[in-house]
Amino acid sequence: MLSVSSNNSAGRSYGEVHGRHYRTQSLFRNAIRHFFSSANIAGDRDILSSTEIANQGDRSALAQLIASVAPNEAAALSDALLKEFGSIGRILSESEEALRRILGSQNAVINLLMATEQLLLAQLQNELPKKLISATDEKLIRYLQASMGSLATETMRVLFLDNTNHLINDQVFGHGSPSKVIVQPRSILKRALELNASAIILVHNHPGGDVQPSKSDVKFTMLIKILCRELEIKLHDHIVIGDKKWSSFRKMKLL
Repeated sequence: MLSVSSNNSAGRSYGEVHGRHYRTQSLFRNAIRHFFSSANIAGDRDILSSTEIANQGDRSALAQLIASVAPNEAAALSDALLKEFGSIGRILSESEEALRRILGSQNAVINLLMATEQLLLAQLQNELPKKLISATDEKLIRYLQASMGSLATETMRVLFLDNTNHLINDQVFGHGSPSKVIVQPRSILKRALELNASAIILVHNHPGGDVQPSKSDVKFTMLIKILCRELEIKLHDHIVIGDKKWSSFRKMKLL
């Protein structure tokens, strides 16, 4: 649920918000080699539920990844992480502080997990089309789900485009609670003017998984639409991201 803030705080870039930098090339090689490898799940799949299969797949893939830097503790650490966070997506989206709460002094494992997240997002970001034909482009949605779908708190981000729909910038404007994020609408438009953007796409996530826009989401979007009209900036869409689902204000005829 989006709410209007009384504070006029400008948004920060994605890199600044997450405060993470790329690690060494060896960490990336380990991430590629282990994270993308197929997990070998023992047992008869026919008698397992889809949830159990997914859980075993996460456990196996995560253990393989961690084994590259902590082979003796890989199974125990992967079990502890999954017990706390539930899925690989949630684990990779967690902050260093949250990971350290479970992993303690396992710095190599923490660095590897954070590097893996950055690698996956960088790969998806590189696949984004330079010119967006649609706000619901498949590659854009995949990138947004990877970067926001597993977050435990609501987050608001804005994509800024030029007059030919080329992506200028991608910025996060606020983190909130599991059910609410407070954003100052004018800070978004202020940034659009600074970037000389001709259009914007609003994006926020619903950690609960329900991607139906709330009344507050609609109210916020209509306010942004009015401000955009005053400044001759096009509001292309507002995308709501869930773990496995997404919705579009434009497709739902709310814009």
